[in-house]
Amino acid sequence: MNQAATNANANEQRRAARKRYQAQYRVLYDQLLEIMFQLDPIGVHQVDADKFVPEPATMLPRPREARIADYVEQIVIEELRRWYGGRRLASVDPDRLTDLPTQIAICSAWNHFLDVSAS
Repeated sequence: MNQAATNANANEQRRAARKRYQAQYRVLYDQLLEIMFQLDPIGVHQVDADKFVPEPATMLPRPREARIADYVEQIVIEELRRWYGGRRLASVDPDRLTDLPTQIAICSAWNHFLDVSAS
């Protein structure tokens, strides 16, 4: 298999995985999307709100790690770094990335999801 076919296959797998997560966790996904849109830590929603789609999709596999705000902060920063790079995050106000009300909102959404899905 050539490199182009491998890349196309990998991209298709990522898209399929994202769609599975979106379907499985639609309510949680929508909540995380809204929180990330409001937080807008690096200003991407000013141009294109769809830019936030990747973060919630890659955050969704990690809810069991997000029972407390410290873990939420770590997850948000890791996912932003993954999607936008460390250089871009270095120029962002650290308080904007570690906004406690945002962490609490994400943590609450995840905890509610976990509680509901466990029953």
